[in-house]
Amino acid sequence: MVAPGVVQRDLEGRFDPDLIREVGRLGAFGLRVPEADGGSGADLRSMCIAAEEFSVFDSSLAVTVHVQAISAALFHHLATDDLRAEYLPAMATGESFCAFGLTEPTGGSDAGNIGTRARREGTDWVIDGAKQFITNSGTPFSRHVILFAAHDHDSTAAGGRAPISAFLVPLDAPGVTVGPKYPKMGWRSSDTHPLYFDGVRVPGHHLLGQEGRGYREALGFLTWARIPIAAMSAGLARGCLEATLEFVTSRESFGKPLTSHQAVAFGVADLAAMTDTARLLTYDAAWKFDTGRPIEREAAVSKLMASELANKVAYQASQLHGGYGFMDDSDVARHFRDARILTIGEGTSEVQRMLIARGLGLPV
Repeated sequence: MVAPGVVQRDLEGRFDPDLIREVGRLGAFGLRVPEADGGSGADLRSMCIAAEEFSVFDSSLAVTVHVQAISAALFHHLATDDLRAEYLPAMATGESFCAFGLTEPTGGSDAGNIGTRARREGTDWVIDGAKQFITNSGTPFSRHVILFAAHDHDSTAAGGRAPISAFLVPLDAPGVTVGPKYPKMGWRSSDTHPLYFDGVRVPGHHLLGQEGRGYREALGFLTWARIPIAAMSAGLARGCLEATLEFVTSRESFGKPLTSHQAVAFGVADLAAMTDTARLLTYDAAWKFDTGRPIEREAAVSKLMASELANKVAYQASQLHGGYGFMDDSDVARHFRDARILTIGEGTSEVQRMLIARGLGLPV
């Protein structure tokens, strides 16, 4: 289902609605949503298995599923019962996509530096601002965005930051503009756009969670979301390993099989060792989450190491492919391009190191 057409989807930067519908029928979008609300009620290990398997072939599909799954789970966590009943079943099946609107043009890794503003007008909220790099914001299924906005009042008078709330904003509301899709190095067939909000009015009951605590609640809830990114990294590494094994076992060099050269054999062995390391870290963290153990450090470590290892694996795999690894339509070239974002999305490697250092009691 996933592998056929992946090369053309990537080269064309084409989002495939038919593929998304097939994946929706498998229940992947609602993995972290309880069965009572239309989801699968699966544990985090199951979500990681799905992320890994998709990424072996198509990281663009994996991130499409990942963002929708965490948005649906976050919506379930923050929304009132009435909002859940109205919107969550369609989110869980993928019939209705809900984007995650946090990143801003000037924020970078300082995700709490929110320039988007929300102010009360009567019983409504009026929102102005912009978001960038927003996945699943311009697909045929995109209906809403969970938008994070700071309150437009004098709460910063003492020098602190304004409190941040989360809102459910319809993407077809007056004043919402979905910008042109980005031309990306990787994840080419996933959907990514900037979003602009100009006097966007949303009803008061579309506030998600407690007023002024949306960002804090989301961060606390989504610590586990780094672990499926580690799973995606492990899946990408596995894809590189499998493609490289197929390549080196079908080639000859200097009159003998390519695999008989020690440099090649050792290079493939390194790919296997790095892939296994990424997988072990990932599923250790997921198991700890599922069994109720603290995972702040494990989430950061697995995300950091798996994403860094995926980049090393993709580099070495493309090297072992020689000139074929430099061709845009080869599997390892696609994996090489897709790997680059893994050390950036869901918190950069630098942020993960900062979190790990703080957990060790270092004054970072």
